[in-house]
Amino acid sequence: MSFIKRDRFAGTAPAVAPRLLSDQFGQIAENVDLESGKLVATRPDTDAFTLQNSSRRSIYYYNDTNWLEWDEDGVSVVPGPIPADTNNRLYWTGQSFPRIATQTMVVNGSSGYPANSYRLGVPYPSAAPTVTKSGTASADATPNDVSYVYTFVTTFGEESAPSAPSTSIQLTDGETATVDMPTSAQPSGAYALQNGALKRIYRSNTGSTNTRFQFVAEVNYTATSYPDSTAADSLGEVLPSDGWIPPPDDDTSLYPDGPLQGLIPLAQGVMAGFTGKRFCLSEPFMPHAWPIAYRITLEEDIVAIASTANGVAALTNGHPYFVVGTEPVAMTSVRIDLAQACVNKNSVVDMGNYILYAGPDGLCAIESSQGRVVTDGIISVAQWNADFNPTTIRAFRHENTYVAFHASGGWVFDPRGGENSLLTLTLAADVRGGYMHPKDGELYIIVGNKIKKYQGSTSAYNTLKFKSKKFVTPAPVSMSWVFISADVYPVTVKVWGDGTLIANYTITKSGTTYTQATTTPSGISNTTTNQSNFRLPATIAQEWEIQVEGTDINEFGIAQSMDEIRES
Repeated sequence: MSFIKRDRFAGTAPAVAPRLLSDQFGQIAENVDLESGKLVATRPDTDAFTLQNSSRRSIYYYNDTNWLEWDEDGVSVVPGPIPADTNNRLYWTGQSFPRIATQTMVVNGSSGYPANSYRLGVPYPSAAPTVTKSGTASADATPNDVSYVYTFVTTFGEESAPSAPSTSIQLTDGETATVDMPTSAQPSGAYALQNGALKRIYRSNTGSTNTRFQFVAEVNYTATSYPDSTAADSLGEVLPSDGWIPPPDDDTSLYPDGPLQGLIPLAQGVMAGFTGKRFCLSEPFMPHAWPIAYRITLEEDIVAIASTANGVAALTNGHPYFVVGTEPVAMTSVRIDLAQACVNKNSVVDMGNYILYAGPDGLCAIESSQGRVVTDGIISVAQWNADFNPTTIRAFRHENTYVAFHASGGWVFDPRGGENSLLTLTLAADVRGGYMHPKDGELYIIVGNKIKKYQGSTSAYNTLKFKSKKFVTPAPVSMSWVFISADVYPVTVKVWGDGTLIANYTITKSGTTYTQATTTPSGISNTTTNQSNFRLPATIAQEWEIQVEGTDINEFGIAQSMDEIRES
């Protein structure tokens, strides 16, 4: 006698031949949630928000209130790092240049957010100040050699790097130095140098060991001159912003690889991004300042970056790198021994202590300075590139799983799942972008002109499909019965013998009565009471496969006799 029963289920492993799969694995495991241990269908997506148009590719949920939307692909958004920031500043890259906006700028008008933004950063004055001297020096005073610089300060209090120093003059107590700051030195462009912006003036002061620029005065941004008669011992703080230049932007003469991309937050108020081969870091708690000293040049062009538990993974078109350090100025890069380029920036997902991304040979994981191909043995290289669309997927984190969407469907990889690690999805429409909201752990995806909550329905279900491995009997046999146990009907069950479809039944239930409607063979209908067992067409075969489709299925199987089913 031969009896095949399945009441324990796992995901798929396409790299393994169907007859060599472990018994619980499926050739197909589609729209299945295996968390409960039985076959339960995934839930359909539900509408969460209507976008301005159907060309949006990036979204972000701002202050748990407003959806922000962009046409550009891969916009990276980071809230400001300053605690208790009443402006609720927001920073992002992925458009024509890095940007900053406050809440009143973002949410301005009735729809279509973000409404406004500034360029991120503060350019330093392009011309040095000029200085003229007047007044009468004190007869017994010692003259000092001094020069001046000045900086721009935005309406948010963000300070630029200093101008070039003025020509040195000798200044004595009792004399006044008039510092002229040409308007031609002011930058053009949408910087936050509007109402409330300032200029700060600094003067060199020589101590016993060195010379530093110290604060003299603060004037309105529109002021063009300032008379300075401050005594040397009354100067203020030392200039803090030397080297505080803006991030890489759309000035191709300076940044031929384009503006800063991939903005992410790091510890201690630092932000990171990249352009070309350059990995860039901001001044701590100063997202407008990106010193050249904080930039690391890698050997290959960077495709994407993501933070891990103790550093940053920089994924390139060659080897990945791990960037580590406690201070931006002291961070260094280590080449990871994994010959797997990142083939798609939209495949990179921060999973917490590690990151996952699509490589040429499979799904890759980076944890600290270690890397590996996690789908090795589950998906062959040929299957990966032919069936899993690594170069076009858009991937996201959902309930600690890696969810990937492509034009013809999707798939889920659960790094914790072991044998349940790989499942597939059917989709009604193309997913063009998405956002995982960290506060509720929910995934929101862009479909058409809608933002949909992924598997958001609490009452409806998709239709699951699970096809067993190829079960091989010691000798050819005739399986006479198929049985099914489900909590929800209808259920469709199909049986193959030696590769030929011999049965295609749809089973419904009303009370204690089960009804069988058949497509193969055609024209047969039966009913049973209290048990969902139905005869199979007389067939002798050695390889047997069973497929079920439904919503909530406990077990299924085939047998040579009813006694085998009763005793199971």
